[in-house]
Amino acid sequence: MTEEPDKKTLFSKGNLIFYGLAMLISLFAVYYFGEIKTDIRLFREINPGWLLLAVLGQIGTYFFGAVVYQQLLTGFHIHIRQTVWKLFKISFITLFFNQTIPSAGISGNTFLFQYLHKYKVAVNNIVALVAVELLSFYAAIELVIILTAAFSLLWSYMPRLLYLLLGIGFMVYFLLGMGINLLANKRVISALKKKLSSAKLFAKPGNMLQTFSAANGPVVRPIAFFKEHPGAAYRAIGLQVLIFLSDTFTILALFRGFGTPVHMLTVSAGFLLTRIISLLPVAPGGLILYESSMTYFFSRLGVPFNQALVITLLYRALSFWLPMIIGFFVYKKMRRE
Repeated sequence: MTEEPDKKTLFSKGNLIFYGLAMLISLFAVYYFGEIKTDIRLFREINPGWLLLAVLGQIGTYFFGAVVYQQLLTGFHIHIRQTVWKLFKISFITLFFNQTIPSAGISGNTFLFQYLHKYKVAVNNIVALVAVELLSFYAAIELVIILTAAFSLLWSYMPRLLYLLLGIGFMVYFLLGMGINLLANKRVISALKKKLSSAKLFAKPGNMLQTFSAANGPVVRPIAFFKEHPGAAYRAIGLQVLIFLSDTFTILALFRGFGTPVHMLTVSAGFLLTRIISLLPVAPGGLILYESSMTYFFSRLGVPFNQALVITLLYRALSFWLPMIIGFFVYKKMRRE
């Protein structure tokens, strides 16, 4: 007589997330089937050498993400056996969630929080680590915005409207960084928890904040960590910049693969502006908004519209569609482990 599966296991939170992601991917695949077919046809036309370099550029984003986690785990003296390969897979999943659920990097770090919590890492250390990782990411984007704007001004590279968008993006990431720094304060968390718990709709987020505020020991605020461990902080920011540059290199390689000569500054500016616009939580993965924004910004920066559209579709295939499929199975496997 066969045993019936445990209903609690079947409908566990992790399995429900897995089933939800499976349905989401299926819906995306059906709805965007025509776009996926176009991507496959375009991949046949690109120079194989440059396509390989574009793929390596995307792999680089996950590798540098893994090294960021390694640096921060060491900085917080969290001693758990994590190889670079394991951290690489964690980086893959966090970036997968960040792509699928636009949240300025918060959705992916929710998975990191749950992962470290299973290893009995103190909640206060996890909260501090996640906060520092997010702040290093925001600081890196701020640095890239400043450098892109400065070099563009030197070469009169962009229309004025795009400078305005860069300025707005700078302020948004600055405010996000301030918010993350405040949320590492237990008094702020407790006050926010009370406000959320008063409304039934926000009871669950309130309970999560209660878990943070109930941490054993004080939570290290990101700014304090940056002051006490400047070397680790600067390395984390530098690695976050390398993640951005790896994405930029991917796009540049795709352009070159089609024989389109573009300047690195054009690619950096177009990609950065797209990242700023994609902060708007319009649709999962920023679908349609992301593609239309990237195509628009590249065309405003002097790239012919048709070429801008082709490169955008190919980049999204490498950075969104393929990682979504792989990340789906990697997430399931790591849950089993």
